[in-house]
Amino acid sequence: MNLGFGNPALLWGLLAAAIPLVVHLFFRRRPRPTPFPAIDFVLRARRETQRRLRLKKVLLFTARTLLLAAIAAAIARPRAEQPGDPAQAVARGPRATAIVLDASGSMRYRLGNRPLFDRARADALGALAALAPEEPATAVVCGAGAPQAEAPSFDRAAVRRVLERAQASAAYSDLSACVGAALRALVSAKAQEGLPKRVVVATDLAASAWRLDGPAPAVEGPQGAVRPEVSVLDAARGEGLPNHAVVGLEAEPDPAAGPRGYRVTALLANHAAAPLKDAPLLLTVGTGPAAKTPIRAFTEVPAGGATRKSLLHAFAEGGPAVVQVSLPEDGLPDDDARALTLVVPREVRALVVDGAPSPVKYRDEAYFVESALASPASPVRPTLVDAEAFPRTDLSKFDVVFLLNVRTLGGKAAELARFVEAGGGLFVSLGDQVDPELYGRELGPLLPMPLHVEKTAGARGDPAGALRAARFAEVAWDHPALSIFTGDAREGLLGVRTGRYMLAKPGARGAAPQVLMSFDDGAPALVEARRGRGRVMLFTSSADRDWTDWPIRTSFLPAMQRFAGYLAGALEERREPPSVVGARRKLRLGQGEALVSLVGPDGRERSRAELERDGLTEEKPGVLELSPAEPGLWQVKIAAGGQQRVEPRLAFAVAFDPRESDTRRLEPSELTAWFGGAAHARVDGDARGAGERQLPLWSILLALGVAAFFLEGLLLA
Repeated sequence: MNLGFGNPALLWGLLAAAIPLVVHLFFRRRPRPTPFPAIDFVLRARRETQRRLRLKKVLLFTARTLLLAAIAAAIARPRAEQPGDPAQAVARGPRATAIVLDASGSMRYRLGNRPLFDRARADALGALAALAPEEPATAVVCGAGAPQAEAPSFDRAAVRRVLERAQASAAYSDLSACVGAALRALVSAKAQEGLPKRVVVATDLAASAWRLDGPAPAVEGPQGAVRPEVSVLDAARGEGLPNHAVVGLEAEPDPAAGPRGYRVTALLANHAAAPLKDAPLLLTVGTGPAAKTPIRAFTEVPAGGATRKSLLHAFAEGGPAVVQVSLPEDGLPDDDARALTLVVPREVRALVVDGAPSPVKYRDEAYFVESALASPASPVRPTLVDAEAFPRTDLSKFDVVFLLNVRTLGGKAAELARFVEAGGGLFVSLGDQVDPELYGRELGPLLPMPLHVEKTAGARGDPAGALRAARFAEVAWDHPALSIFTGDAREGLLGVRTGRYMLAKPGARGAAPQVLMSFDDGAPALVEARRGRGRVMLFTSSADRDWTDWPIRTSFLPAMQRFAGYLAGALEERREPPSVVGARRKLRLGQGEALVSLVGPDGRERSRAELERDGLTEEKPGVLELSPAEPGLWQVKIAAGGQQRVEPRLAFAVAFDPRESDTRRLEPSELTAWFGGAAHARVDGDARGAGERQLPLWSILLALGVAAFFLEGLLLA
């Protein structure tokens, strides 16, 4: 017999039972005795009366205490629970039985301060214990990964160990597939072909775990498909499972937030019958003791719906960063917070070389580029020099160089080549001062592609020129320098009109070039190539309005800033998006780095040996693949240069599967109908566990309180 409470948080009301005692002690009088022989006789008579009244006072004190205690305890709604036999609903008789234990993320939901998984496991063990000795059994733990099931056997201890050792995972599980796997295991035992098949499922009845759009599992018999007998044990005992969750998180650069500003957008879901009102939403930046919460907001989510909430935040410095958005904890705390890793662009020092200066600003070759790089929200700090001052400039003070329609480099070409080979970035745009042959001699080894001849698509000033002007056609939208253009923002790039550009031809030495953008006639527009440890970008038109109208398009400013960040190495080349629990994820180490361990969201360090036991594999040197088992932020500890350290750039976030956040329950009638109706399946525990009996003690306590009230009245009469 177990004792439970419907409202355990209200048990503090039992403190009210001490009120009569406090009142009694407070008003208790202790008179000073004064000897007076004349009234000794009266005092002796009074003491005899007090002996009779003492019992009445004790009864009155007890009645008042019981009255208050009974009312307080009744509000908490205590109940005595007699655990039933979960297998009572299963028809008796020899059957080959498969017990499916739901170990998905939603089973971590805490109901009455107890995880649903603990209830489900107790139900599964009860169903196993209720089987007759002549009934073979097997168990299927439906958690992360493909369901595994052994053929049924009479080794009950082995089946019990499987159920007892099972743990609720944070991954999504498909109960329809698990029931199918259990049924296939029952059919695989040839020695038990004559036994009817039975499946017992211990679950929380979350609708997202079932795929009812396909046929229900069946057994192929001599006379066709035969539906098995199915008993579903409801771990929630028919109670609702309201849940709110952070089911999505994105972060995009936003100049409105200032330098290194980002717009963090969270997708919030409310799987409950009541709306979520004025819920505190926290934005946390950083990890460990250095974590800060710069934004505290409030949000509302409609009942059974979702909403987006955007928060603006400017990072103090560039580099790897971690953000987390969280809601107050509820019954399923795993999905109340979601983390995201990103790389904030560092400050980039750019040298802009103006090849065609002009006293008229908008006709100056470098005017639009310098304005774009020097905008208030830009992480780039440009320095402008003309072509004559460029040979005297120290390139070691810069991260990237912009050559804008520069006629010749002279002796500076060799130094510029060394600058790029050492890791610097170079952006080259053309114009009417560029001689393709001269550039081939001076910059041949650096250019991604050799220059050929100039092409005119539409003359400037010609009314029909805009119609004949070239447009950007093929664009590598997934490239780090261009990935900022999404949705409607792409129109600002695709709408560019270019009247003149230089044709480029393959055949450059060095690493193979990558065409990031091309014109609609197939000619390369933007080409990138690696040269040593650095990168070079070639734009085959001009950076001013002489050959193209790109400088006055909305896409020009973010593009120039992204080009500078990418060429300087301030942008990450390949950043895998957050994965969900159970999905395989690749971990790419740098040269000379070795994995030591992973630090999980719980702060526990997992060694490489432990990770290998859990499925860590090495695809090739420096590329590891693993399946993180818990949602949250994972940090990577590496060994490099004889030292061990936690490397921030390798940190990654793992998300709780949104499907497991959807705790809306399936109607029992809908599930039984899918299995073939009441003749083949039933759901037990709609109001309580199978065979479980409950005695509502709170009603007895109320009756006891009423009796104590009347007793008090009789004693005061």
